Amino acid sequence: MARLGRMMTGVCRRAMSTAKGPGFFELRQYDIKPDQIKFYLSETTKHAADRANAFNSPGSRFLGFWSTEIGGNLNRVHHLYHYSDYNTRDKVRAAAAANEGWNAYLAKVKPAMVSQQSSAFIEASTVLSSCSLPGALEWKPPAESPLKVAYEMRVYQLQLGYNRVPDFLKLYGGGLPDKLRADKTGASELVTLLFSDSGPMNKVIEIWRHESMQRSLDSRVASREAAKWKEAIAGIAQEAMSFETWTLRPCIGDWK
Repeated sequence: MARLGRMMTGVCRRAMSTAKGPGFFELRQYDIKPDQIKFYLSETTKHAADRANAFNSPGSRFLGFWSTEIGGNLNRVHHLYHYSDYNTRDKVRAAAAANEGWNAYLAKVKPAMVSQQSSAFIEASTVLSSCSLPGALEWKPPAESPLKVAYEMRVYQLQLGYNRVPDFLKLYGGGLPDKLRADKTGASELVTLLFSDSGPMNKVIEIWRHESMQRSLDSRVASREAAKWKEAIAGIAQEAMSFETWTLRPCIGDWK
């Protein structure tokens, strides 16, 4: 086991930090009027099939939609999509604009919106696969959970500079195996690791799924025993300008 652990660490460290999986991910974040958030989420749930019909195709996929539980703007919603390329995105969004059910949904909820933001991300797929993690497109949540599931979005804004993201991913990949080995709680899964390709640059996002908010603390405490992970975080702190974490609740989509 010790030898396997050393091999796993070495593989992760040698991973090409900028390796790209197929396509890209679009993260859309909307701020909703405080007195309209319940209405907005209710209509979003009612029209879940319309969203799936509009954005799931051979080259695209709607992955998940979350509301904010703790962290930042409590009236912010987050939704994530994958596209095989930008031409596919253009075609899918043009078709959605002509989709009757989708347009009916938009007509209801647009007045509830305050602002909309969109960013494109690439998955750090080599780092994930080198640590035996499937990545966003292959990952599947448990079929059922007796607890109230929580997702966590951990956001690093790195300093300006061409090598900041590769340096971050080298540090992250070097410490991740130790973190995963140290956490034997089974409470948390790293779903994906993304770095920005459009929008705010040099931004890195981790998305974790936790069995519950309380169980996420069990995972966090266990990870504190990972010495190489703590070393990695110390190095990452020198690369980052800011770090924030959002606790999210899944609403609709594949990721629940």
